[in-house]
Amino acid sequence: MDNLTHGLLGLAIGALRRPDVRPGAPERASPTDRAVLVASVLAAELPDLDTLLARGDAVTVALQAHRGLSHALVAAPLVALTATLAARACFRGARLAPVFLTSLASVVFAHLLPDLWTGWGTRVLLPFSDSRLSLDWTMVVDPWVTLPLLAAAAFAWRRREAWRRTLLWGAACSAAYVGFRVATWAVLTQRVEAAYPAAQAVRVFPQPFAVGTWRYVATLPGDVFAAGDVPLAGAPTEARRVETAPNALPEDVRAVPTVREALAWARFPLVQLEPDAQGGRKVRIADLRYHLRGEPTLAFVIHLDAANAVTHARMDRGGSASELLRRWRGTAAAP
Repeated sequence: MDNLTHGLLGLAIGALRRPDVRPGAPERASPTDRAVLVASVLAAELPDLDTLLARGDAVTVALQAHRGLSHALVAAPLVALTATLAARACFRGARLAPVFLTSLASVVFAHLLPDLWTGWGTRVLLPFSDSRLSLDWTMVVDPWVTLPLLAAAAFAWRRREAWRRTLLWGAACSAAYVGFRVATWAVLTQRVEAAYPAAQAVRVFPQPFAVGTWRYVATLPGDVFAAGDVPLAGAPTEARRVETAPNALPEDVRAVPTVREALAWARFPLVQLEPDAQGGRKVRIADLRYHLRGEPTLAFVIHLDAANAVTHARMDRGGSASELLRRWRGTAAAP
């Protein structure tokens, strides 16, 4: 998920802990109460510092450096401890145990889990497994997850006497929406499976800024991908069938670490290899799970010299934001 959503989820998790109430005094925030909220937000944001420390080409940064060990379950206690120590340095007298435990919950449920439920995926099992796991319930940026949390935070700031209840209501609305997405994902997966009884695998994916329509890809016999859209009310509409070439890349190209990383990322890869003007080769690895009307919108383009060294690598998003929006509108309006 995006960093705004991570932080707001962390704030909501911090609100789950009942504040201290001093005997004989009006209810007010204790050092522990304040440290819990600050540490929860910090713990929800800290894993993404790996993007600031990353070095290398676009593929390495996007796929290997980001969502690496800082996003693994085994690193969660260390991230939580870092957030705890920072918050206790700001609020002297804050008790260690509640701040650390809330921070640990924030790392797991405000960062690792939301990253896991997106289509991009994350490697939560490092260092034991390098697999990129994904639940495909929401896009990385989903306003319907974020808006209830943001509205609750704004209202809590203005009505501080009801801040905790307000934050929890916002979290409940956001959680209900995610639950709706999970149920929708399950129903639509069954619908696409019924439409492709011979499929070896079927997967549905969220559409950008859309609730009622999802994308799907079905793997058919003979190394064929069928891509299309499936609405909440209606049958799947196939947009394109693509015959894939599993061995399109020679072994020496597949052995290049940057190429290997991009191939591991692409669950439904469309691969192109062609010579470039400098005497080397250009590799384009797209993933059909990101498609509009059957045409992939996200790919990694890697330039290799004659010795298979990477000279340039970039992420191709299929055009500018305005171009993608026009294409998406055209898809939504298509019969």
